[in-house]
Amino acid sequence: MTMSFVPKLLVCDLDNTLYDWVGYFVPSFYAMVDAVVEVTGCDREILLDDFKKVHQNHHDSEHPFSLLETATIVGLYPDKSNSEIKELLDPAFYAFNSTRKRTLALFPGVKETLDVLDSNGIKIVAHTESNLYAVIDRLRRLSLTGYFLKIYCRERSAANHPDIGASEKWLADFPMGKVIELSRHQRKPDETVLLEICSQCGVSAEQAAYAGDSMARDVLMAKKANVFAIWAAYGARHDSDEYEKLVRITHWTPEDVEREKQIAKQAQNIRSDFVAENSFADILQPFGMSVQRYPVHG
Repeated sequence: MTMSFVPKLLVCDLDNTLYDWVGYFVPSFYAMVDAVVEVTGCDREILLDDFKKVHQNHHDSEHPFSLLETATIVGLYPDKSNSEIKELLDPAFYAFNSTRKRTLALFPGVKETLDVLDSNGIKIVAHTESNLYAVIDRLRRLSLTGYFLKIYCRERSAANHPDIGASEKWLADFPMGKVIELSRHQRKPDETVLLEICSQCGVSAEQAAYAGDSMARDVLMAKKANVFAIWAAYGARHDSDEYEKLVRITHWTPEDVEREKQIAKQAQNIRSDFVAENSFADILQPFGMSVQRYPVHG
């Protein structure tokens, strides 16, 4: 497919578009859970139930240090501070971190594709529903920060780091001037956020493209904003066992589930303007650009 115009802006989803979020987060999370069970001898299923409650309370499955808020851990260490508990459960946090180090990786061709876009003067903006801390952590680990003119993400958690002052120090060397924090009410597929991004970048909706793995959120939002919609189909493929494990501890409430059903209905008859079937590098085709072929994500 060719386009009748050359886009000046690419707004890009992050999770499952630039890297396999499910493929890294689920193994890392459950490595932590298994380590907690080994250290404390607690009931694994009850602990998972506790995690789900904490996640629903904060509307976030990546709530920082959610382990410290679970009823199981609070009950086991009633007289200890969060900092002390964090120290006692260090093997669990280590398990998460070590598994993340092994499993978090960019999809093939991502940096090369971003380099091509950047060298051709295309503005690139990140837009994700993940929270500030999770986003900054992944952008740092994957060395992606420099590619983005702006980074739109969900506002930071109200919870403090167990070590006083650690959060502020951790953010101190990140270019926070790039970051725009969105409230949980500004969720996809709210097209007003996308239109604001275009306006802030001095680009009309007709001169912008949006790339994301979700038809119901990313593609629907782009179509509602009259932005060229690219579906990252390769990122929508997940291991069924891993996805079931994610659902087990998801932050979704019954209200969230109902909202998703309504969004799915809205998205039933929409079609993306372009499908990136095999890799992120495919998105260069509608831009009239190219980069060498990379292995297909399976």
